[in-house]
Amino acid sequence: MTVDTHGARPTAGVVATDQDAVLSAIAGVFGRLEAALGAKDAVVFDSVFTDDVVFINPAGEMVRNWDELHDYHQFAMRNSPDAEAHYDILAVRLLAGGHAIVNVEQTLRTPDFAVTNRGTWVFTEHDDNWWVCSVHNTNVAGSAGPPAAEPADV
Repeated sequence: MTVDTHGARPTAGVVATDQDAVLSAIAGVFGRLEAALGAKDAVVFDSVFTDDVVFINPAGEMVRNWDELHDYHQFAMRNSPDAEAHYDILAVRLLAGGHAIVNVEQTLRTPDFAVTNRGTWVFTEHDDNWWVCSVHNTNVAGSAGPPAAEPADV
């Protein structure tokens, strides 16, 4: 038996009509998340998620809809230290039918600790807006620790 390792293998991504606009819109979603987390505003933070979102946090806990996600984020933002997050988009696959799979790295810093997570986010387009419908986050092994020291002024 011969196995074709290259020629018949499909790719997941498709070319979007305006790929730059889609990538900009998705990057904008992550920018809104960064700002909302810094402001501890769960309403704004959760405004990018669909009603039927499935969200798995780095601890493996899963919520299955917007109401549960919002309760989770409200509790976390009220009961945790001030946090700052930064999302780096690592890869984007634009799929047919107005969907995208986005791999990100999130760096989260608080006065008490810092941690890096990597996640897979699934977006869907509806009425010219990109919505998050599924997230799976994973802690990067060995990334949790005290916050990095601020660089000294020279």
